Amino acid sequence: MGMWIEMGIFVLVILFALHQIRDVKREQRKRLDEKKDENRPNAE
Repeated sequence: MGMWIEMGIFVLVILFALHQIRDVKREQRKRLDEKKDENRPNAE
């Protein structure tokens, strides 16, 4: 039974890590888009 508990914890850790990696990539993309918008001249 101990093996199943360890496997469950391992799966939870992997899922959490994948979620964090996805969030980091999303934030990096958002920051890059904001940087591009700052460099774009205003059309006003």
